Amino acid sequence: RVGRNVRHKMYQHLKRRESKLRDTWEAKTNEKDDSETKVIDGTWVGPVQIDGDDVEYLLAEVWRNRCAVTGNRLGVTLALARWDLSKPSVCNNLVIMSIPALEKFDETGKSSIPLETQRKIERRLASCREDVN
Repeated sequence: RVGRNVRHKMYQHLKRRESKLRDTWEAKTNEKDDSETKVIDGTWVGPVQIDGDDVEYLLAEVWRNRCAVTGNRLGVTLALARWDLSKPSVCNNLVIMSIPALEKFDETGKSSIPLETQRKIERRLASCREDVN
């Protein structure tokens, strides 16, 4: 079981990350509107679609407290990120990565991850329950 503070930090990090993503895409396209969710150039932007309980589910049940890319769990800081930017931030589209793996993912996308690891991640996401609120 993951502590409440850890879950909260991961959730807040994801919210900041999604907010920065929205700001970046709106600045690139000079498009600013007040709609909560939208797709800009194939990228879904909007508020985080999960809560603290979902973070615990993702950590414990789906990713087993490990980085999806490296498998590390001890001595690394883990963060949530959307696997497919064209889809919202729901349980079956969120991956837990260590900060170094996340930085590489942000720079070059999925190409920074070995193909077999990508397949493993996609299988795990497919088995994840869909968030139906």
